[in-house]
Amino acid sequence: MSFFESLKAVAAQAVELVQNNPQIVSGIQKIIEDNGGVSGIVQKFKDKGFAEAASSWVGTGDNVNIGAADVMKVLGSDSVQELAKKVGLDSDATAGLIGNLLPIVIDKLSPDGKEPANDITSQLSSLASLFTK
Repeated sequence: MSFFESLKAVAAQAVELVQNNPQIVSGIQKIIEDNGGVSGIVQKFKDKGFAEAASSWVGTGDNVNIGAADVMKVLGSDSVQELAKKVGLDSDATAGLIGNLLPIVIDKLSPDGKEPANDITSQLSSLASLFTK
């Protein structure tokens, strides 16, 4: 299986998980809001040693994914466990899902490589509709 085919399979699996657990999108929205919006969460990842990954999410190039353990390190286990309970997955699976989806969400919320200036909630709501159709 080529790299592209692997990536496509991971993306399809993530979309399926989101469609089966739409609360993951609202959970990611809450995580972003609780961490000061796009700017705040990007800065949090930068502060914890993931500057390259976080910058890629806002930038116009390819997004660098982040692993489940790294998500736990940056967001903390309490935040991940709270979402895990809502979606019915274990903490590691939820952290992995966040690690796959957060770069996509931040990327879509920061078109042209610029962080959004306002109304993050309506942007996240419209983004959520992409996953739940």
